[in-house]
Amino acid sequence: MSRKAVNTTEMVSENNSNNLGEIIESYIYNKKQENHFKSLASSENTQIKSIMEEMNISKFETNSGSAIISERKTETFIEDKLIEFLKSNGVADRIVKTKEYVDFDALESAIYHETIPADVVKEMASCKDVKVTTVLRIK
Repeated sequence: MSRKAVNTTEMVSENNSNNLGEIIESYIYNKKQENHFKSLASSENTQIKSIMEEMNISKFETNSGSAIISERKTETFIEDKLIEFLKSNGVADRIVKTKEYVDFDALESAIYHETIPADVVKEMASCKDVKVTTVLRIK
């Protein structure tokens, strides 16, 4: 007796479709919740900083944990002026560096115009895989 062929692809596809719909609905709900709580946390963060600044304290302990305020300072130089200063003081040769790099547009042009052989350059090519992150936006 022959058996009826069951198309398992359709069943799997239907299950995935139902499952995908449920996941999307859940994602939409959770994303709204995330945005709501992110907004609350941001507001509370600002309030905490403001109150601690008013109280002139940098640490406050609670039963759940502690809030610590620290300052992070970054300095940057006006590089052009700094280079000129170093050159005028005769120390640029030890401090100011020049980096060599390949102009890939010029390289492509040279290969196209057969100034250099493409097969030789290709031997020096080493490709690295770049992981692509896909972004999901549901409205």
